[in-house]
Amino acid sequence: MTGEIQGGQGLIILLVGLIGIAIALWALVDAVSRPAAAFAAANSSKTLWIALIIVLSLVTGIIGIGVSIVYLVSIRPRVKAVMG
Repeated sequence: MTGEIQGGQGLIILLVGLIGIAIALWALVDAVSRPAAAFAAANSSKTLWIALIIVLSLVTGIIGIGVSIVYLVSIRPRVKAVMG
């Protein structure tokens, strides 16, 4: 049957998709919960990161996940350090 995903392949695709959604949601919730002043002190923009995460996750999927990972690995620690 061409075009069908069966068995283990379907499960892997489902898991990868769910993990991607979880990463984007984690990044979004974290960015929303941090004060804008902490982003400014870390030389970043809260509004920009929230917009990037939402728009790119909805429009492109994989690029949105990549942006979410960049936020979690690079921006989040800087903002968290500023907060103390």
